[in-house]
This record gives sequence, C-alpha cells and structure tokens, in this order.
Amino acid sequence: MNAGDLKYLAALAKTRTFTAAARRLDTSHTTVARKLRQIESYFGARLAERVGDGIVLTAAGEEALRSAGRIFEEMADLERRIAGRDARLSGQISLTSVDILVWHFMPVLAQFRSRYPDIELAIRTNTEVVSLSRRDAEVALRLTNDPEGYLFGREIGRFNFALFGHESLEPGRARLSRLPWLEYSTRDCRERSAEWKKRHVPEAVCKAFLPTPLMMLGAVKAGLGIGALPIEIASGEQGLRQMSDEPCFSLGIWLLTPEELRRTARVRALFDCFTAAQSSPQSELASPQSALDLTGAGV
Repeated sequence: MNAGDLKYLAALAKTRTFTAAARRLDTSHTTVARKLRQIESYFGARLAERVGDGIVLTAAGEEALRSAGRIFEEMADLERRIAGRDARLSGQISLTSVDILVWHFMPVLAQFRSRYPDIELAIRTNTEVVSLSRRDAEVALRLTNDPEGYLFGREIGRFNFALFGHESLEPGRARLSRLPWLEYSTRDCRERSAEWKKRHVPEAVCKAFLPTPLMMLGAVKAGLGIGALPIEIASGEQGLRQMSDEPCFSLGIWLLTPEELRRTARVRALFDCFTAAQSSPQSELASPQSALDLTGAGV
C-alpha cells in the first residue's frame, strides 16, 4: 500500500457508494472496491461496511481517514512551498471560477495567454467552492464578500444584482408577488437574494433554482421567471427588463491564491494581467450580447 491508496477510502467516506466514489476519482467502481479490499488486507481490519443503501466507515476506517487527511495536507503543503519558489514563466495554472466570471473576463485570459504562451491555463467552472489550500486549484476567481482570510488576493470588481424579468413583464411590487420567482442554489448568491426577497416581497414563491448567474440569465431570458442578475451583465441583454429600481445586493469579484504561491512567476503574471484590466474601459471586457451563446453551449 502507498499513501495515494488512501484517496479511495476518503472518496468512499464522502460519497458513501462505490459508484459515486469511482465517478469522483474518474475510475471504475470495481477498482474502488478492489482498492478497499487491498487496504483492509494490509491493515488486517475492516475499514468500511454496508449500512442500508450506503457505505460507512468503521471506527478503524475513521482512524485511517484522519491519518489520510494529515498525510494529504502535508503533501499539499510541501507542494505549495516548492511550487512557490518557481520563477519560470512556464508550466500550468489551474484556475477555478464560476461560469459567468470566466465568460466576463475571457478577454483578460486571452490577453494573458497571448502574452505568456508557455503558460498553460486549466480552467474549471464549479458551483461549489474549490479548496485552494489542498491544491485542488492554484488560483480562484470568486463572487463573494467573504474571501478566506488565509488566502492572498484582491478585489478586482463588483457585480451589483438587481431583479430582472422578461421584457414582456411590467414592473410593480403588487405584480411581482404574483410572478414565478427564480432562486439561486449556491451559497453567496442564494443567501443574499433570499434575504432581499424576504424583506421586500415575502409572499413571493420560488418555482425553480439555478446554480449560477449565467444559468439564471438564460432562465430569465427564456421566460422561466424573474430573478436577481448582475446589472453589469443583464442591462446589456436584449429581451430583459429590470424589475427593481435599486440593486438587491452586491458581491465582490475576488482573485485569490494561497499565500505560498503569490510570488510564483506565473501566478504573479496572471494577477498583473487582471490588475491592468481594472484600469481598462468596461467595453474591453466580454460583450454582454454574447452571454447566452455560452449558455446555449451547455456551460
């Protein structure tokens, strides 16, 4: 057995089924089952057992998982410290973000790739926050007002969310309460949107939930209902009408990286590109007219 085998135990603990663990690790469920048997054989103890429809860890399995967590953290810390000394303008940057921010800042990313052709960009869009401390990614572009305090970063912009609906709808508080509402299913947007709705239109009923602002934009434009969208994006979209006079809430756009990587040449170069873009006219960023082209592509 080697330390890497413990990832199979960790995946089982999180997903509780062989199939889901295999999907998480991009392998087959038979491989996960075989690895578990090998680990149990190595320790001479049962580490997991079936309870109902799922798999749960035994006391021995929980102890092994705690040790695995410490091993993974030590390995990630070592990798961060070594990678942080890299002075080369080459290699790969793993960037995690939400779809609308990747689309919005695509011109900045294109400029970065043009300026540094030896640096490879691996972009991932996620609806859940990806851990930078475990090196699931090196740089994060996030919509939040509460970035993790242990990360290095800067606020590079803000999105002000207002209520939008299809252009055929007429604004007015009395009418709003009777319209189908759309809500976010991810934390930062959901909490602030729900708080505004509770204060201003408590009788409104949500009919659908969307994970990201870009998907919310597509749903509102298709007439699925009304929902909160960034004014900076939605005000340029044909077929939409702003239904609230004032913004409902505001979220900062943060560029973040682990403290150990902030001086890495390729990470510093990416930060410099975003900093330079802050002084550029907004029109140089992605045109809102193309937003739903990306939605239509299944992002």
